[in-house]
Amino acid sequence: MPEPSESIQPVYEPVYEVVKVVRLPVPNEIREPDCMIGPKVWVRRRIRRLAPWLVPRQAPRACCWHHQVDWRQAAGAAIRLVRQAQAAGLHGERISDYAVERLDEQGLGNREQDAVLALACTGGIEPNTEPNAEWRYFEGQHRVAAQLDQGVRQTVVQRREPFAPATGLPIRQ
Repeated sequence: MPEPSESIQPVYEPVYEVVKVVRLPVPNEIREPDCMIGPKVWVRRRIRRLAPWLVPRQAPRACCWHHQVDWRQAAGAAIRLVRQAQAAGLHGERISDYAVERLDEQGLGNREQDAVLALACTGGIEPNTEPNAEWRYFEGQHRVAAQLDQGVRQTVVQRREPFAPATGLPIRQ
């Protein structure tokens, strides 16, 4: 047991939540590949975000790994797995363990399985949600861009929150 004068360092764990893709910031710091950049692409994504019914959904295409994935399937499977894990009382890293263990049950191809892991495991989509901060991504801007391009409605994002190591409960600041 630590001395009362010692400070206990929190443990930062991922917190998973399902969000609407159109509510995420348009990723505009992407530098490559060419299919992800350019004024036409950025305008189309901004329109999709503001008025999604005006831009037709795109099917997966062969230009890059992110666009080859069927993100509707992958996001749907990631959402199911995260919600099942949360319903079972799991949180933090244990959610990603749950997703890995049950991934084969989802009936997905290899590319979509990799995409589920890119959403439901540590290192998934992490928008910067600090107060008064410019909208940027710590991780996942290419994944968000590809999902916007395909018209995916919901996806899984993560943020890191502090938890008390002794209790496992979130520390509210």
